[in-house]
Amino acid sequence: MDDRTVGQSLEHDHHLIDGQFAAFAQALAEDRIDTASLSAATEALRHHIWVEEQLHFPPLREAGLFGPVLVMLREHGEIWNLLDRAAAQAAQGSVADLEQTWHSLAELLTAHNAKEEQILYPSGDQILDEQTARAVATALATGARPDGWVCQMAGQR
Repeated sequence: MDDRTVGQSLEHDHHLIDGQFAAFAQALAEDRIDTASLSAATEALRHHIWVEEQLHFPPLREAGLFGPVLVMLREHGEIWNLLDRAAAQAAQGSVADLEQTWHSLAELLTAHNAKEEQILYPSGDQILDEQTARAVATALATGARPDGWVCQMAGQR
């Protein structure tokens, strides 16, 4: 584990995921579908969501941040659904549809990440005990989530 706080580690992960999506977005701008980049970015983002929902958010909710956590859970569901839609559109080779979905996803991620980075991550740095902070950092570093795990609000509108 490095010297970053949990919040800094989660924010750094946002930036890594953004970088993975950048190759996909560049291909779309060139009227190509880079399924490898989309798949890698999707898996990284889904792992990130798993870490937050399973390890980071529960202590925040217990500390009274129920409202902000609920907003993030709802947005995770929207993100998850957009990732599913993007994968289906990529498989169909539909660049025009995929561009619309990507635009929606990119806008949502920008707003979502800003809220997490400004509200939940600093709160987590104050609230999480050392054991939980270590668990979050370790989970982020491993890059694996349980097979078949789906975020709490996926599929909801």
